[in-house]
Amino acid sequence: MSEAASVHEAAAASDAAAVYEMAAVYEAAAVYEVAAGPGLPRTARRFDLVFAGLFPWLTPLDDERPALPPHPLAPLLELAAQAEASLLVRHASPELKSAARSRLAAGTTTEQDQLEVWARLLADSLRNRVESEQKDRSYYLLQSPLEAIFPLTAHLMGVHLGGHPFPMLLPALPIAAATHDLTGPHDPEGALLGGVRAAMNTWATAGVTTPATLPAPGTETGAGAETGIGLGDLVTLFWRHDDASPDRATAAAHFLRQIPRHTLDVIMNSPPVQLTPLGAYGIRRLLLAHRWTISPTTPAP
Repeated sequence: MSEAASVHEAAAASDAAAVYEMAAVYEAAAVYEVAAGPGLPRTARRFDLVFAGLFPWLTPLDDERPALPPHPLAPLLELAAQAEASLLVRHASPELKSAARSRLAAGTTTEQDQLEVWARLLADSLRNRVESEQKDRSYYLLQSPLEAIFPLTAHLMGVHLGGHPFPMLLPALPIAAATHDLTGPHDPEGALLGGVRAAMNTWATAGVTTPATLPAPGTETGAGAETGIGLGDLVTLFWRHDDASPDRATAAAHFLRQIPRHTLDVIMNSPPVQLTPLGAYGIRRLLLAHRWTISPTTPAP
């Protein structure tokens, strides 16, 4: 290598290190505030190196403007306590915790650091689950792999399901619509429901969801009690835009009617869960890192 090339390479490395350090400062100091509301400039979101680009599925197309409901987040002290109590943090090996604590920005509080360690462990867990599945030969046969299930469950919980308890396997139905895995919900032991079950268990281990109790029969439940959206409308909303069906609502209704009753019962009677305050923070941060925004007034689809 020539001397000029060596100098150029060293300068590039130095610049990269400087950018990383600046990003780390923005990340540790701003991610909670960015997730809590739209008050900080959009540029701050670009420095969330933990979640940015984790799931290409979440990145909006040029003509899309996905937005999150403007629900307030829990105080930082409460979120940090939940992060420390999560199974993800409690069961992490010393090596994983040490790696997650590396390069934390100076001048941050203990609570900010605890939340940041949790976020890094969560991102690593999600990434490892996806990569592990991709190494399996059966990956190429999957219509709904984890790389789609994780971001879709995040979307569902962040926008539509986060405000109330819901059956753990309910996301399988809009996910089937989004990936066009239309026969996936027919098999209780099949790849789709197995993937959704695995994803929801990962979210639970991270403290994103917690066991809950569904309201008594006869009260308003289902996919969108808080947002006013029913199961059929939710499936229609997630129906693939490139589908040839002339009417998406009719196609979605036909899809739901074709699901065997016993399988639908397995889905709707699966253990109910609910998004935790920590989960609301983590999913909002994940979505904002993929160029989502926070709606200033009303929830967005």
